[in-house]
Amino acid sequence: MQKANQKPAFSGTRPPGKFENVHQIGGIRMATLENGVRIALMETGSGLRFTVALDRGGDIVDARYNEHALAYLTPRGIVPPSPAYHTGLEWLRSWPGGLITSCGPESIGFPREQDGEVTSLHGRYSNTPATLESAINPDPARGENDMILRLISSDTRMFGPVYEVKREIRCTLGRPEIRITDEVTNRGNTRAAHHWLYHCNLGYPLLDKGAQFIYRGRAEHWVHPAPPGETLLQPISTAAMNRLKRASDPLPEHAGAGERGLLLEVEPDRKGICHVGLINSRLKLGVEFSFVRTALPRMANWQHYGPGGCYVTALEPFYGSLLGKSLDKHRLSEPYLEPGQGRTYHLTFRVCATPKEIRELAQHDGPVMEKRSLVK
Repeated sequence: MQKANQKPAFSGTRPPGKFENVHQIGGIRMATLENGVRIALMETGSGLRFTVALDRGGDIVDARYNEHALAYLTPRGIVPPSPAYHTGLEWLRSWPGGLITSCGPESIGFPREQDGEVTSLHGRYSNTPATLESAINPDPARGENDMILRLISSDTRMFGPVYEVKREIRCTLGRPEIRITDEVTNRGNTRAAHHWLYHCNLGYPLLDKGAQFIYRGRAEHWVHPAPPGETLLQPISTAAMNRLKRASDPLPEHAGAGERGLLLEVEPDRKGICHVGLINSRLKLGVEFSFVRTALPRMANWQHYGPGGCYVTALEPFYGSLLGKSLDKHRLSEPYLEPGQGRTYHLTFRVCATPKEIRELAQHDGPVMEKRSLVK
């Protein structure tokens, strides 16, 4: 088994002349589960391997680095999409968890009534099948080391709104990295609401007591949902906010739907890129998510340390509002796409497994500061 400090089997620009089939090193394999769900299995040849659920918009579910699971998985597993899960909190009944769940494109966050429409939890995207446009395997003999999945999803109804989402998932042989590009376009003839969120879910053993969250910025407020369908917003001190940046053991008060979290604006680097993640010092392993601040200007850090196995956290960069304009005073509480208008999002996931990589990730950490409340 490859250890964290070992080099991948293939990391150069030229093949070593010791294999004939690229799948001996890595690549993409297509498959169908027993329940009919289409998936793509992606092996990067670097220790990172993961499952793409084509029938869930191309979201990433299982993800492992060498012997370590990275993502939280729900008891439900991957199930076929169904419009039955597009109401209220029913999204939770079909959610498999996983490394990256995409939310939107019309709404994100809690179910609510807004502009005469009733939204469902986190929107319809993750419960919508994608059409596979192409699956390109690497060909090192030709100097082509990238593997690429291209997908297209549609969220439509007569009279609108009509959303088109084009997704590209790209990896390079020898790199423990996933690069996602999404283009969301309003293909209808009327203005359409648009919110977009990446629900990046981390679980045991990467998530464990003492693991350190990496981010810095200004917190808008503390969010604590209770009971289902309602939103209770509680103030929190700066010291308490920063204490949340160390993971705890399971908490009795998180049994059932107990949870906690921060809503913040992450401070980017000099190039306008935000770097957030989690470091487990005991495992000598970290993960990083990076994104462009102007495209995804807000982030939630959701923490649910439930006893009995429901032990999960999520880093959730997003555009728009989780709470809706009735509560949220942020300038992005009510975003729209005009007919023909689109927005492009980039999200990069990277495993940090060497001391240098972990130090570089840790350099993006810093304090969470208070910000004037943006909630009514």
